[in-house]
Amino acid sequence: MTTFEEGKTTYSFIDENGEKITITIEKWAADLLQERLADVHKWIQDTYNRVCEKRSHLSRRKKGDVVRMLAFREAEKNPKFQELISNL
Repeated sequence: MTTFEEGKTTYSFIDENGEKITITIEKWAADLLQERLADVHKWIQDTYNRVCEKRSHLSRRKKGDVVRMLAFREAEKNPKFQELISNL
């Protein structure tokens, strides 16, 4: 059984200006992503790139917020998420 753990996980990736930046995701979501995806770093990079293409007018912080929201949605697809919710 998976449980909610305190903490956050930080991932590094490259922004639209070629600079290395980080995004922080709640540990429970990061754990579910790591179980669901072959390469979470690549998924985050690809997702950030897609957000930049479609929402270039957003600030870097807002783009990160969108990536974080999409990461939570992706984590929710993991069957263990339903187990977490049902045990609350």
